[in-house]
Amino acid sequence: MKRFSLIQALGIFVFLVFYGFAVFALTRDYYLRQFPKWQAEQIVQAPAPAHGTPRTQARPKPAPLPVIEDAVPPSIVESNPVLLAQRGDDLFAQQRYAEAITVYRRVLEMDPADTDSRNDLGLALHYSGQTAAALEALRAGTQADPSFQRIWLTLGFVSSQSGDADAARQALETARDLGPDNGVGQEAARLLGIIDGG
Repeated sequence: MKRFSLIQALGIFVFLVFYGFAVFALTRDYYLRQFPKWQAEQIVQAPAPAHGTPRTQARPKPAPLPVIEDAVPPSIVESNPVLLAQRGDDLFAQQRYAEAITVYRRVLEMDPADTDSRNDLGLALHYSGQTAAALEALRAGTQADPSFQRIWLTLGFVSSQSGDADAARQALETARDLGPDNGVGQEAARLLGIIDGG
């Protein structure tokens, strides 16, 4: 049996280490480049509502992806309104409302028709103590997309929290009437009962 000299064994070891790192680097680079395409395929867009059908949620909330959060380059997130809105949702869930407000405003600069982000912006503003600005954002959202049921519910909730029972009642009745049998409509009816003392 042939034995390797120390120099040959060291050369083989160095080659194997280099080869392993090269394979790792190429594989990592491939998945980082393919990630935005892979994530876009994971996000299923909500179908457009039929005429007269309320929209309760515009942006689907996909399950968390099994990747490291920092794997997506910031430049991609900043230029992709879907990824940016998800970042805003994450900040909102962590109660980092001031940061979420900045993110939602950036999403709306890129996509002014994103009523879901306008709804979330209104809630973040309200929870950060900026109720007047929240009401303004929510009213603009109801005017831009009157069939979006959730924003009417949010407007009713924030109006009731601000002490404007009449505006709250009107918004909640609209939310209820847009879809009385779904969860948003049922929550609107429950809040109406509280306002009316029932």
